[in-house]
Amino acid sequence: MAAATGHHHEPLVATVTAVRPVSYSAPQAKAMDFIDEYGTAATTIRAFYTALGDGQGAAASALIVPEKRSTPAFLASNLTKFYGSLTDRIQLLDIAQENTNIFIVRYHYAAKSHICNGRASIMTSMRNGRNFIQSIHALNGC
Repeated sequence: MAAATGHHHEPLVATVTAVRPVSYSAPQAKAMDFIDEYGTAATTIRAFYTALGDGQGAAASALIVPEKRSTPAFLASNLTKFYGSLTDRIQLLDIAQENTNIFIVRYHYAAKSHICNGRASIMTSMRNGRNFIQSIHALNGC
């Protein structure tokens, strides 16, 4: 929020609503930094969530394997409609690599009716030298 009283000594004030440890499904998985991501499918995953956060369903859908782009879950217009209308746009919090093509992501978004602090397992696939998202499985219901 913007600073509103003399007690707010900075132009922006944030309220912490929760603090909790990060847990991943595999003990060896740890959050990656940008250097760790370079040259892996994590860059595709980051681009996918960035596109969703910008409400750009077509750009996000282009990062899905071609045979799944016409399914309702990955249809560009459906992605734009849902993610573009969120009250708090989706934000990728971190990516952890389980193995060569499976990653665990944490993300946050808010819709009018609920808040999601989600986790998902993402399987990637290499096609013609490019990484694509093969599947996304929510791990905690949102």
